[in-house]
Amino acid sequence: MGTKSSKSPASIPRAIHLAHILRRPHIRGLVLAAGVVFAAIIGSLVAWNRWGAPSTRGADYVVTPDKIQLNPRPAWIHSDVKAEVVRSANLSRLDLRDRRLVEQVSQAFALHAWIAKVQRVEKRFPAQIAVTVEYRRPVAAVELARGGQRELLFVDTEGVLLPSLDFAGNQAADYLRIGGVTSTPAGIYGSPWGDECVAGAAQIAAAWGERFKTAGLYRILPSQTAGGQIHYELRTPGETRVLWGAAPGRESTTEPAPEQKIAALLEYITDKGPLDRPDGERLLDLRILAAHANPRTTAKNNDSPR
Repeated sequence: MGTKSSKSPASIPRAIHLAHILRRPHIRGLVLAAGVVFAAIIGSLVAWNRWGAPSTRGADYVVTPDKIQLNPRPAWIHSDVKAEVVRSANLSRLDLRDRRLVEQVSQAFALHAWIAKVQRVEKRFPAQIAVTVEYRRPVAAVELARGGQRELLFVDTEGVLLPSLDFAGNQAADYLRIGGVTSTPAGIYGSPWGDECVAGAAQIAAAWGERFKTAGLYRILPSQTAGGQIHYELRTPGETRVLWGAAPGRESTTEPAPEQKIAALLEYITDKGPLDRPDGERLLDLRILAAHANPRTTAKNNDSPR
């Protein structure tokens, strides 16, 4: 009995036809070019696995805390902000190739109590991260009585609670005090106090800036009107009362702006002398004083630094 051929009669003409096509010069060129490209791809993969991949696992891609750069903190912050963020967010060893690295670092710094906003996070080679942030600035010290003891808690212009350990006792003189507060902070450091009275007083303190020292002011006191509105008055160490009115941004259409009030009081002190002088008035209303102030003087003082 004869054996059957491994190739069917129909497949032989096809094979002959394919061989005939491959003998054509332009077809051979295409096949050769494809072979060269395929060999180049295989060679690149082999080279990457042997030399390229190991190089990306080296020290140039490992970001350690000493390779994280943070813009310098201002003089009023004494704690090591970067070290605290690295510790709390576990940023001790980062991979520069991680696509989520910028987001991870940004979120970690944004959670710190002293940081108002993360402005930029930039990856740099070899193994470096540059972080630029906006720091919170204290503007006032809230007087609080808890457990039979009095303490001062510091807030920024938005009424956000700031870390108390960064403030020494003698620093309290650098800030206006906010008195008459019965509430306690609603959250931890870095979160808003949660009291409209504190938030409004902080805005007034921010409007004054360092100028409160020139005016001889000491304390801001909130009070609520019969209609439920919150008004504020300023006090000197000698208890001279200076009526301020509503918080910035909450004034009526007829109430002078904060800068007009500040300019009017500073002009009054220049003309009359210190507020706590023996023959001085014990009650001033800045809304009235500003309404009758010299417009030229008020406009000049609008450029005063906050």
